[in-house]
Formats: sequence, C-alpha cells, structure tokens
Amino acid sequence: MSTAFVVLYILILHETDIFTLVKRNERVTELEKEIERKEDGVEELKIAIGELEDLRTLEKYAREEHFFKKEDEDLFIFSFE
Repeated sequence: MSTAFVVLYILILHETDIFTLVKRNERVTELEKEIERKEDGVEELKIAIGELEDLRTLEKYAREEHFFKKEDEDLFIFSFE
C-alpha cells in the first residue's frame, strides 16, 4: 500500500473520516452551548424557588400566574387578543 492511499483512507474512506469528525465536533459545540443555557436556567429557577419561600411572594406568584384568589374575592380576567 502506498502512503497516499493510507492517508486517503484515513481522511475519507474510514468510518471516522474527517467529515464525520468535523460534524461530531460541531455537535459537541452545540451541546456545550445547550448545557450552558440549561445551567443558566437552573440558576434562575433556584433563585425563583428561593424567592417563593417567602409567603407574600408565593401568594403574589399564585395570584398573578395561576389566578388564585381568596374565597371572599371575585376575580376578573381581561384578555386583549
């Protein structure tokens, strides 16, 4: 076998050729970015959970996000769609 054939085989014909390696490297980069985004999201959620330990903040969240109300209250929801 000639050296040129061996190099050609390694770069193009082998199952882990240069194109596959480049694609895998790009995928790794994408996944690393996604991991960073997820870690940022986890940190934001930890902060939000910490804030919800205060009963006033928890009540405000329940009223604003899930439309909870007290028994002696009426709730009006306006939708501008």
